[in-house]
Amino acid sequence: MDFNHTKEQMMWIQKVRDFMTSHDVENALKSESEQLPWHIRQAAGSHDLIGLDVPQAYGGQGLNAATMGLLYEEIGKFGVNTREVVGAGHGGMIAKFGTHEQKLRYLPDLLSGDLLVGVGLTEPNTGSDLAATETFARKEGNHYILSGGKEWVSRVEEAGVFVVFAQTKKGSGAKGLTAFLVDMDDPGVEKYELEPMGMKGWSYGGFRLHDVVVPAANRLGEEGEGFKIFNRHFGYWRVLMGIICIGAARRATEQAVTYAKERMAFGGPIARFQSVMHKIAESATTLETASLLSLKALHVLDQGKSNTMEGSMAKWYATTTAYKAIDDMLQIHGARGYIKEYGLEQKLRDVRGLMIADGATDTLKSLIGREILGKDVYDAMLGRPAETRHPVAAAT
Repeated sequence: MDFNHTKEQMMWIQKVRDFMTSHDVENALKSESEQLPWHIRQAAGSHDLIGLDVPQAYGGQGLNAATMGLLYEEIGKFGVNTREVVGAGHGGMIAKFGTHEQKLRYLPDLLSGDLLVGVGLTEPNTGSDLAATETFARKEGNHYILSGGKEWVSRVEEAGVFVVFAQTKKGSGAKGLTAFLVDMDDPGVEKYELEPMGMKGWSYGGFRLHDVVVPAANRLGEEGEGFKIFNRHFGYWRVLMGIICIGAARRATEQAVTYAKERMAFGGPIARFQSVMHKIAESATTLETASLLSLKALHVLDQGKSNTMEGSMAKWYATTTAYKAIDDMLQIHGARGYIKEYGLEQKLRDVRGLMIADGATDTLKSLIGREILGKDVYDAMLGRPAETRHPVAAAT
């Protein structure tokens, strides 16, 4: 196994690093709102950074998943809220599963940085249980009528289009889940914002769909393929969200190393104290482990295989490891680490959010258990009746 980066990967890492530095992204995210300025995303589009993982046939660079992982770790050093600076984000679902017409309609604006794509999964009454999705899409002629609501979602105000998951056949669980491209300027879409603890790079909240008319041409994939689209996309996206946290924790560790060498106490630098040294050593080791696990999970995708277990392991371990590392580095800084100036408390809040979003830690552990112990055991844990277990499990 070769652990060295290719020349192409090194070139893209340097290009991304130069962009983030020249646009002073790290300091831009330290504003009172902590939001990523829209002009930075547009600048990323002009530098061809948004289309990195979009096929070349549609104007992108066609980079593989493992390379994107390296880049997300790099941008994480500048802040978790940089997650929409490189790559297509949730627009990747359009690039991968959209029709030719859908790609021509949405991808040019996405790649230029003028369009942001959100994803509507979670609902007020249903979190990780997608089979219990209440949003319903009723077909009438050549269009669908969508009603329901999504909550705890990001990009509510900025996203021009959302990939909304809805049921098209009541009582069918995961088998009836279907994805739709919903234009967010539709008058039937009622948006509202919520104030999150962290991850404030984009607006956060929810929206209600009041009999929104969606053309059948805006259906993403076929009816009932929503769960498949979800699994394939989030097998990729959740690993990126884990590895971006690793980048943030690596940056926090670098800060702590510098601080520990410069901070004098009891006649010398605090770096000489074993309690400080051990925190830094543990951070460096666990973050390296989490990075390698994440890159393996992305490599599995590049081989055309499902990474359910590897991706779940990577996202769980990366976020929890990053959180502990940042917390330890904040402790090394003492009272200084607790103020905004050093940026450590912001990193801690942001990473904490990603221990919930895009696959909560406990949910991921259950998915790992399913892969190891079998789907029957997993279904029994969820309380699914024995006579319905196999059909539902097959959909997952």
